[in-house]
Amino acid sequence: MKEEKPNLKELYKKFQNKLPKFEILDEEFELSSVSIKDDTFLIRTIRRRVNEKVVFYCRIIEGLLYPNTNNFMGMLELKSFDDDEKNKMFELYKKLMLYERGSLILDVNPNEKEDFNYINKLWKDWVNFKKELIKITEKMKNSWHEKDEKIKDNYFG
Repeated sequence: MKEEKPNLKELYKKFQNKLPKFEILDEEFELSSVSIKDDTFLIRTIRRRVNEKVVFYCRIIEGLLYPNTNNFMGMLELKSFDDDEKNKMFELYKKLMLYERGSLILDVNPNEKEDFNYINKLWKDWVNFKKELIKITEKMKNSWHEKDEKIKDNYFG
């Protein structure tokens, strides 16, 4: 007989008074894609899942702020940002890295109460982070519409 997978949303209800609503966290961080067996490490698992998105954006911003000269994409996109935008991006990067390193500390020294704090604090800040991330990603996308005379003269083969 096939063992039935626990319903994450049902397990989450146990903590609904200590965390944001499941649906909103799921929408932003895709919690329902997490595979779990029981609720033993549920909060730790959720914190790690949330942190995956933080790490993802840290790497994108890092690639813009510190581009590899062999990476054409990063170099082209970086040209679209002025110094003020780069400074704001760096400030966002620092804030995200504080969360990333905070999660790392919780992996080294697990603490369920701190997992709750991490998730709640990040969720509170996420709205502002998301606004900045939207600006950055839109600028990255739009950089591909800009005409760059230097690109025409480059040899790619």
